[in-house]
Amino acid sequence: MSYSAQAQQQLAERRGTDARVLLWFQARNRTTGAPETLGFWTGDDHQEFLIDGEIRTYYGAGAVIDVPPIIAAPGFQVRQYRVKLPPMLDEVKQLLQQYDPRHAEVQIHSAVFDLDTGNLMPPVKRMFKGVLNEAPEELGGKGKPSFTQLVLVSPARKLTQGLPLKRSNAELQRRNADDRGREYSDVAGEWPVPWGT
Repeated sequence: MSYSAQAQQQLAERRGTDARVLLWFQARNRTTGAPETLGFWTGDDHQEFLIDGEIRTYYGAGAVIDVPPIIAAPGFQVRQYRVKLPPMLDEVKQLLQQYDPRHAEVQIHSAVFDLDTGNLMPPVKRMFKGVLNEAPEELGGKGKPSFTQLVLVSPARKLTQGLPLKRSNAELQRRNADDRGREYSDVAGEWPVPWGT
């Protein structure tokens, strides 16, 4: 996806950019089990954005969202990003307490605004897609800020999970009694096999 002609012209002028970061979460509701969505962005007010054909509402968190530069590159390397959110926002409490944030789907988008008018210059570009791995809360000491640090991992993380860890022989037999694919997997390495047989 390329930038619009208006955005390309502003970038070519080299006057600077006014880009904002949008965070989108899809987590499971702890009470109902239904998928719930929630968005934050680095603007001051709540705003709606058209992304992937749907209108999403993002809550304004201003400059208190700390997102490091995102390096987008092809490959199978597991990338981790640490995003800091203030714990005092009601929406952050909702994400961490009412929803089950473990392995919630996360998307990070970049929205470019016109320097003169402040209007959005579409399209909104996706910069990261992955899952939430951890969400530890750091309570600052006296005079120091508290924050929630979200540790996000890229989809390549799924490739690091071995099949035997997820599908034991007992699990495969529970699903299908005739499946004997891993019948001897736990003791196969203990059998002495003479060379040449």
